[in-house]
Amino acid sequence: MARGQQIRRMRGGWRLGDLGGVEIRVDPSLLIIAGIVALTLATQIFPRAVADHSPLAAWLAGGIASALLVASVLWHEMAHVLMAQRYHVPVARVVLNIFGGQAQITREPERPEHEFWIALAGPLSSLFLAVFFQVAAWLPGIAGVACGWLSAVNMTLAIFNLLPGFPLDGGRVLRALLWWRWGSYRRATTAASRAGQWVAGGIMLFGFAIFVQGGVISAVLIAMTGFYLYTLSLLSYRTVGGGMPLTKPADLSVQRVMRSHIPIIDPDMRLAIFAWRYLDHAHDQAFPVMVGDALQGMITLAQIEHLPRLEWGKHRVGEYMIPREQLILVGVEDDLETTLKALDTGKVNHAPVYAGEQFVGMLNRRDIIYRT
Repeated sequence: MARGQQIRRMRGGWRLGDLGGVEIRVDPSLLIIAGIVALTLATQIFPRAVADHSPLAAWLAGGIASALLVASVLWHEMAHVLMAQRYHVPVARVVLNIFGGQAQITREPERPEHEFWIALAGPLSSLFLAVFFQVAAWLPGIAGVACGWLSAVNMTLAIFNLLPGFPLDGGRVLRALLWWRWGSYRRATTAASRAGQWVAGGIMLFGFAIFVQGGVISAVLIAMTGFYLYTLSLLSYRTVGGGMPLTKPADLSVQRVMRSHIPIIDPDMRLAIFAWRYLDHAHDQAFPVMVGDALQGMITLAQIEHLPRLEWGKHRVGEYMIPREQLILVGVEDDLETTLKALDTGKVNHAPVYAGEQFVGMLNRRDIIYRT
């Protein structure tokens, strides 16, 4: 195994490597749970379910089932990753921990339908595994019992994640639906985060009920999960300014969210130089292509990402830019509601901004979304 592929202990867990271009990390807390799972299966569940078996077989099956549980969590998170990549939402890493897993995206989706399908992909993948393992539960002996247990766990994982509280998958689905209904990302996030706090409170109460019945370890884990979710939902609520007055898009002008002092790109600049100077530092932005004061077009990563990077030194920006005639131009005094509709109609995420006849900056659709 190459040195760069070895499992290395780093801050935030062990780095296992990359999968689909995404870094995979495992927090030590997950190993504790995996050990408890293997112990419980080998000493309690398998002996009760299968009369004729050796302790070695029980421990071996428990270890394999525990590893498959970790793989199931990773499967769930990678479903989120693949759907996010389909919608060009970058994912930095996947972290597996005591609470399951988390696909850490570097920015939120820009459209409610993207949010909906990215969030739903995880529970759907877990439902698929639940059905798969349920079919495999027909296997004889310990193997069948282990598959039946894995089916139940994956079904539980799917149902739990569908609870309508942010940041659970169900809470993100709720936010997507509210976002689509209200047309406001901030308002939808505020409502979904509030729902997340209620769901987290319910989980902690459930943990207390388990504690009263004598299930101390289960109660502690459930209560920790509820507290963790409450913390995340409260953080999301505060991040979007929960409790603060919401600004309607119609009440804000383009000037309030536009980006000024944008680098001007010469159409004769080589793509390799353009990427090195500008695009690599702001790969999600659009850059105006101009000759003097005359706008020629606009270029983003989307126009050149299909071209192998080794070829970028052979081509110029002007060959791949979007011509001015195909752009949507907006004014500094245009209201954001009308502008957003224009961008959606034109199926674009960026627009040059003008003050009269003078170019003054660029507008990013995401800046509108996150401000309203």
